[in-house]
Amino acid sequence: MFRLWGSLPLKKALHPDTIIAYEYNNQPIPFRHGFPLRLIVPQWYAMASVKWLKQITIIDQEFSGPFQTIDYMYYPNKETNDHAQPVTTLNVNSIIQKPLHMEILNTGIHPIKGIAWTGKGIITKVEISTDNVETWSEAKIQNQTHGHYGWVTWEMDWKITKKGEFTILSRASDSHGRVQPATPLWNRKGYGYNAIDKVNIKLNK
Repeated sequence: MFRLWGSLPLKKALHPDTIIAYEYNNQPIPFRHGFPLRLIVPQWYAMASVKWLKQITIIDQEFSGPFQTIDYMYYPNKETNDHAQPVTTLNVNSIIQKPLHMEILNTGIHPIKGIAWTGKGIITKVEISTDNVETWSEAKIQNQTHGHYGWVTWEMDWKITKKGEFTILSRASDSHGRVQPATPLWNRKGYGYNAIDKVNIKLNK
């Protein structure tokens, strides 16, 4: 018995980097990751990379199964299903990995580090604010040569000489002009969340 999952537009399905994977690191894919076959759809959210793939069927209309029309959907209206659409391309996003949220530090120079990614083009810029968005400083992207599909890492040194509580924010931009927003597009199920990331820290001395 086959579980009907969803569909891809023909252009995306035939993209040379959309693949059917049967192994990684020269080993068969473990069952929990989709053995025997897993679809890999780069730049889309992971629900498109179907596990335990057994059959592909070409159809001449949009698939109307529950995973395409009910479950993995953006519902931008609170009261109705108007303007609902499937979750597909990754939003531009970044997160701060260091310092940790609620970490207590001493004054001095501290690295601010994180990762960024996008579903369109490449990450072109990551900006950091430590003064409640009055100013933004550009971080250094460290592995931009890894292509269109991987995360990039970024880093910036922050010199702080006064005690107190601070909020660090990060926002990423990509080559399609998309910028991580202060407020993400609201949807009923919360898919695609990509608001500007922030961590709160305290400088002790």
